[in-house]
Amino acid sequence: MPQRRFDGRSILVTGAGSGIGQAAAVAFGLEGGQVLVADLDLAAARRTAAQIVEAGGRAHPFEVDATDEAAVERMVAAAVEQHGPLRHAFNNVGLSRGGGLETMSRTDWDWTLAVSLTSTFLCMKHEAPVMRGAGGGTIVNTASMSAKIYTPSASPAYAAAKAGVVHLTHYASCALAAEGVRVNSVSPGLTATPLIAQMFDAAQQSAIAAEAQVVARAVTPEEIAAAVLFLSSDEAEMITGRDLEVSGGRR
Repeated sequence: MPQRRFDGRSILVTGAGSGIGQAAAVAFGLEGGQVLVADLDLAAARRTAAQIVEAGGRAHPFEVDATDEAAVERMVAAAVEQHGPLRHAFNNVGLSRGGGLETMSRTDWDWTLAVSLTSTFLCMKHEAPVMRGAGGGTIVNTASMSAKIYTPSASPAYAAAKAGVVHLTHYASCALAAEGVRVNSVSPGLTATPLIAQMFDAAQQSAIAAEAQVVARAVTPEEIAAAVLFLSSDEAEMITGRDLEVSGGRR
């Protein structure tokens, strides 16, 4: 069997119970990675891990609230304990509560920033020392096209949080480059995840894509996962501090 890109490597994926995180965790597993499948929903994490194992891979589920620093520290330690020195991490937690600039409550603002930005900071804070100690690694964070372009369906807090992820990624890439740790982000466009399906039906998704993108359809979670795996792979060893848009050519 030809060697796969992540054979025997320890991988950590957060938000891995569904959508983009699930697609990435499964893709890492199919490429030989040993995946800690982390999610706030343990049952969902178990389903993703089972999917990887059934395909012949190695994975363990882990329940984590990525806004809780002690829980994040335990998660990183579990990845090392289960699969050895952490080589690759995909920090994919992000959610938003609703409201516009004049209507969003302070409580919802703070919650959205905690889930969509602070979680990324906490993950990198505890992933980086482990990777540095093992001689290097890669981190990919999930940003959003909402970080760069006005999206009516995105709350101001979500847009600000994801813009923060883009710039935090660049900061971390500069801080960690000498230690052999590469840090990049991906900015999905409209992506056909279960969460998006709750907001827009298939016809609405197609209409939004046709208006906003050059390629008139929603992005699939597997297409985002492919970008994550490329940025994590040895093929991308000269790419760091970049944000890769996977948006169907968002206008």
